[in-house]
Amino acid sequence: MAESVEEVSDVGATTKKTPKVMTWTPPMSACMLRSLADIAAKGVKTDKGFKEIHITKVAKALSQLVGYEVTTTQVSNHLWKWKVRYQRIERLRVLSGALWDNDQKMIVLEEQHYLGHTQDTPKDAELLNTPLVNFEYMEACFADKLATGKFAMGSNEPLGKPIEVEHPGNPIDVDSQGTNGEGFVEGLPTFDFGAQGIDATTTSPSSSNRKRKRVSNLSEEDAIQVNNMSDALRNVASAINNTCHTETHPDLCKTVMELTEFEMDQRLAVLDYLTEHKGKGLNFIAMEVDVREAAFRRIIAKNPDLV
Repeated sequence: MAESVEEVSDVGATTKKTPKVMTWTPPMSACMLRSLADIAAKGVKTDKGFKEIHITKVAKALSQLVGYEVTTTQVSNHLWKWKVRYQRIERLRVLSGALWDNDQKMIVLEEQHYLGHTQDTPKDAELLNTPLVNFEYMEACFADKLATGKFAMGSNEPLGKPIEVEHPGNPIDVDSQGTNGEGFVEGLPTFDFGAQGIDATTTSPSSSNRKRKRVSNLSEEDAIQVNNMSDALRNVASAINNTCHTETHPDLCKTVMELTEFEMDQRLAVLDYLTEHKGKGLNFIAMEVDVREAAFRRIIAKNPDLV
């Protein structure tokens, strides 16, 4: 009678089980982004995101790293979080007064701008004045995937293929298109509203029964009026910028702290308020002592959340 033999696993061997809630560690995130960046660097077309085969490959690499199974869903969800982070970074890079340190991959803000911005949006503090971890990997994965400029579609645009605008140097022959509207989607005439004004030779497309997208029917006179309005708006914007107060009065701190009849917490709170509202801070400095005290009490009374 043949004896049955049971296979016994090696003594001391342990098998890791997949945790119900996986915690992503910095090395795991770096491994995921590095693997996807390598895929993008090979010229793989990822304009619509990474394909399932790429996500699966990264999930297997992560499984080998941590010793338990990592699913494609977990990779996709974590990748989305990093994409959102990269979008936040790109928005912060164009802040007024922001500088980019390419050596350290860091968004640099002066102390005054940093304090003012982080007071309004505290979450952005983690991305300012500190080296951005895995930025090069994020840039390789997402930099060419974000629609900007003329390629960004507005909220009122129908989903589908964006309109391709023909180069201004190649004008459209309207007469050769007939009256059915064909060809206008592939090449819309453009108008230059810059300092050079409107090209008077620009022609408007003929009317058609079929619906067309964004076909301009401006006459030469209307175009000149629009150009003049643009210049006027630029002058107004420049005047507004010139009247804005961007610096805090150097004596503001001393003036507020001299009001010793008020508690220190109140003085600090009003100082923060006047620093944020620089125009009011200038008026506060120009006041007489008794008026200044009354203004101090008024600020505390109208803003009870300051203290």
